[in-house]
Amino acid sequence: MDFSLLEAVPDAIVIVDGRDGAIVYVNRLAEELFGWTRQELLGKAVEVLMPARFSETHVHHRGGYDRAPLTRPMGLGLDLAGLRRDGSEFAAEISLAPLEQGGLRYAVTAIRDVTERRKMEERARLWRRAQEEVRERDEFLSVASHELRTPVAALQLQLQMLQRTSRAGEALPQAMLEKMETLERQTRRIGLLVNELLDLSRLRMGKLELKLEEVDLADLVRETVEHFREIAPPGAEPTLRADGAEPGRWDRVRLEQVVTNLLVNAVKFGAGRPIEVAVEGDGDRVRLSVEDRGIGIAEEHHARVFGRFERAVPAQQFGGLGLGLWIARQIVEAHGGTIRLRSAPGAGSTFTVELPRLPPGAARSEAPD
Repeated sequence: MDFSLLEAVPDAIVIVDGRDGAIVYVNRLAEELFGWTRQELLGKAVEVLMPARFSETHVHHRGGYDRAPLTRPMGLGLDLAGLRRDGSEFAAEISLAPLEQGGLRYAVTAIRDVTERRKMEERARLWRRAQEEVRERDEFLSVASHELRTPVAALQLQLQMLQRTSRAGEALPQAMLEKMETLERQTRRIGLLVNELLDLSRLRMGKLELKLEEVDLADLVRETVEHFREIAPPGAEPTLRADGAEPGRWDRVRLEQVVTNLLVNAVKFGAGRPIEVAVEGDGDRVRLSVEDRGIGIAEEHHARVFGRFERAVPAQQFGGLGLGLWIARQIVEAHGGTIRLRSAPGAGSTFTVELPRLPPGAARSEAPD
């Protein structure tokens, strides 16, 4: 039999006698794949190329080779395994087809080493599984955060009502007032943490949506700074410098979150010293800066502080989830803006946000006057 044309086939080819399973031909690629020479393989039972777990079953069924119908393949793309001469195995994709020549039946076997493909498939499977786990985690965080917000908001409301009652003239014991202030600070902190978790899940799932409207950034910052002046530690009250109105088309709630996160960061790391906030316009862009005089950040950590769960200081000393600046950056960049840091150890930190008055995607006709 002349099988010379099979030398050009891009797969390893092994032809087996249908009567007894003896190898009658192997091409060059089969020699390279299995590590045998064709002279060594000719006449051997084909099971020599199979792991033991397959060979017994194969011996039982191979008698059917010479009775296989010639009108259709006997098997295409079978996922099996091959056995090399050195005893190592490899993942194999095997296709079988019958062949009749000179009144005799043969089984033509095409073998392809798919080890690398199987590895890629396994990596893809693991990646899909990891993505699914991340999605489930984010959904859990979203639901849990929503559930936590309700009791926290209710607790904050009750504390505020008690504080207003005290201010209205209904005297409360000093010890109770002090406890209320402590509770109010702690519930506010819990509220911030819950909001950070909720934003984390939204951002991970790509659900951060901007609700653009006409906003005066100077007014928004002024309101936020006034709130912080009431709750900041003595000596760390923020001051604001804003020359006039700075209108733009932004998401009011999200920008308030950016300002809040920057002020929380300044209060936390400002060492109890004054915080300076400034808002100024420059043509079609507006800048917001928050400067503290605290511990500062080494230059090699500047990029890290904007990372998710990242800190430039020990978590044991300052707490928090390490999400505030990351969330601020996501919001600013969603508006088409930038946020940058200027800082050095012992010299405080200045965070500067620059925003276009009209974010990408907003209609030009809707731009503020």
